[in-house]
Amino acid sequence: MASRRPSAPHRGHLYWARLDKRRPVLVVSPDYRNEWASDVIVVPCSTVNRDAPTHVKLRKGEGGVSARSTLKCEQITTLPREDVGSKSLGRVLSRSRMAEVERGILRAIGVPIPDLG
Repeated sequence: MASRRPSAPHRGHLYWARLDKRRPVLVVSPDYRNEWASDVIVVPCSTVNRDAPTHVKLRKGEGGVSARSTLKCEQITTLPREDVGSKSLGRVLSRSRMAEVERGILRAIGVPIPDLG
């Protein structure tokens, strides 16, 4: 069995990446894909905190962000692996936070998702 490529980013972790500028991104593609694909599926993060049904807020320190931030699920994209940093910013996001991101992505592509409270 082939071994994991050492620089593969991990789902649920934030990394620095090159987009419109250098900014954190959340990896949402599954680890098995990240190991072998030439690109990674990510959600960009911003410190501009506006309310929107496709935005997921992160507390300062959560996932390694240095300030309160927002994951913009409507901006889901792919990036070449070489444009994503090799070291995560911090710990993996919680299951509940990842579920919020998944709901945000579904809303962004037009799948009706009820609010959970």
